[in-house]
Amino acid sequence: MNDTITAIATPPGEGGIGVIRISGKDALAIAFRLFHPATGPVEEPATQKVMYGEIRDPESEQCVDQVLLTFFKKPKSYTAEDVIEISAHGGAWIVSRILELVLGQGARLAEPGEFTRRAFTNGRLDLTQAEAVADVIDSASDKALSSALAQLKGGLSRRLNNLHDNLLNVQAQLEASIDFTEDGLTFQSREATQNQIQEVETSLRKLVDSFRQGRIYREGMRVTLVGKPNVGKSSLLNALLQEDRAIVTAYAGTTRDTLEERARIKDIHIIITDSAGLRNNPEVIEEEGIERTRAALENSDLAVVVFDQSEPLDDNDKLLMNEVGEKPKLVVLNKSDLPSSWPPDQIETFLAGEIPISLSAKTLEGFESLTEALHQKALGGERTGESLVITRERHRDHLQQATNALHNASKTLTEGLSEELIAVDVTLAMEHIGSILGKTFEEDLLDKIFGQFCIGK
Repeated sequence: MNDTITAIATPPGEGGIGVIRISGKDALAIAFRLFHPATGPVEEPATQKVMYGEIRDPESEQCVDQVLLTFFKKPKSYTAEDVIEISAHGGAWIVSRILELVLGQGARLAEPGEFTRRAFTNGRLDLTQAEAVADVIDSASDKALSSALAQLKGGLSRRLNNLHDNLLNVQAQLEASIDFTEDGLTFQSREATQNQIQEVETSLRKLVDSFRQGRIYREGMRVTLVGKPNVGKSSLLNALLQEDRAIVTAYAGTTRDTLEERARIKDIHIIITDSAGLRNNPEVIEEEGIERTRAALENSDLAVVVFDQSEPLDDNDKLLMNEVGEKPKLVVLNKSDLPSSWPPDQIETFLAGEIPISLSAKTLEGFESLTEALHQKALGGERTGESLVITRERHRDHLQQATNALHNASKTLTEGLSEELIAVDVTLAMEHIGSILGKTFEEDLLDKIFGQFCIGK
């Protein structure tokens, strides 16, 4: 933390500009041994003001590039340290050369995520906000970006800090009743304490329940196309991707392995897996593909179950519905451009209440109905009264454990057991909430989180 660090903050390759970032106690001194303002020497530049000048090699005094330099004086900077940003022309050699000169003046090359880690360590961001920085960068859809920005602005932090403070008040009441139990003093009733604990537990449970939706926003919805051979799954994949990605033939069993691709539907990303056809008595080669289909189905958020309505129902269709089971699903009756062999009453009986989408992957008739249904499944319906979602499994796990601890505390209260036992569970819940915010942490955890960042951020 006492070193001055530097890194290239723009992506590799050539571009309009390349930015070199420097942070630390010697940032200003290092920069001004290389930077020469066009207006002449200055003792200290104005903070958050852009200056124009040259970067010169201190040994040869030759100009390396004409640049713009911005100084951010601590603590009003991203890292809460003195920060310099040098905006140079975006040639790969130029940017690397300036970085080399900065390193030659005593700066150290930053590790992945080290600028953001310093922002966290110096109190500019809590851990949820620091993680949101990476999520903003990685956002692949409008929903993902909106969710990440809400977390970066402190939405999750404020919610969790409020809940943490509520538990702190409960803990104070419990500790007081333990310490002064023999002094004849009157404290908050156990009923009031239980109400407070249950209110926090309910709020935490809502956040836990939001994880499925938040993960879809952040990572995309995993969709597996399943059906018996030759029902048009690969044609449907190509239609969703709007390109010929999967091989399509008239022969059953063409797809022998799973094929995974990403597509965007409105403001949501979906990861689509085309799978080998499911059927009884498969060939030897097909068997491995079918096992992979089952694995993809198990790991998916949604099954798109594809039937060929131009062919009569058979045992393989029944096998398919059994394989999908209770998994969230959309039922597609493909090949609507051909005469149907499925009488309406048979459809209703076989699908057991599922409302099918009729379409033709060949002509794209009815295709909009499928994309709209996929989008609605990804959104999970309208969220009422809870706009905040959690997107990281780390958060979900800690919140679930905090919820469990409060449930135990509430149960202990109901059973009339001592305040000492209740206080243990309340303390445990507070520790889990604190772990999310970074109030308590281990260095290994920080290494893992910030190691996923790009260098320069």
